[in-house]
Amino acid sequence: MDMKDKSAEEGTFSSSVFIRMIEYLSFGAAVISAALVIFTLLMTGYSVFQRYVLGTPVTWTDEMSGFLVVAIVMLGAAETLRRGEHISVDILSSKATGGRKKMLVILSFLATAFLAAVLFISAWEAVQFSYAIGVYSSGYLEAPLWIPQSFLLVGAGLLFLISLARAVDGILKWRRS
Repeated sequence: MDMKDKSAEEGTFSSSVFIRMIEYLSFGAAVISAALVIFTLLMTGYSVFQRYVLGTPVTWTDEMSGFLVVAIVMLGAAETLRRGEHISVDILSSKATGGRKKMLVILSFLATAFLAAVLFISAWEAVQFSYAIGVYSSGYLEAPLWIPQSFLLVGAGLLFLISLARAVDGILKWRRS
């Protein structure tokens, strides 16, 4: 796996063991996310075949697809940030140069870390609540909700770690230059 990507070109890449571990976890989560995309496609195809060819609709696939979309997005978010492919507002950053541009990059990573932390805390409380009182989905699956909610925890945690690592790395490189 080649970890030198768009972020590396921008000078925010670090080779510390901790950051490399976060990056490998991020990549692993993205691989799982990609596998879930394929699984969701196959499951939807199976559902369509059952409904329209065999005339026996499968009732649980719509609910499962909704849960899987959350997992796909949350597991892929950190890798998207690591690669520098997140949507960004470049009205300021496109005009900034030098130290101001570096500061904006650092601030964007810190803002992402803050929002990921808020999401993590919120998801943690939701998972604890759902687990404690035994909340199940209201559809045909009747799945314990803490299971799909757990993907919010994993994704937000990885997003927090990768954005914080990039921010710290940016600060250290900025101070050195």
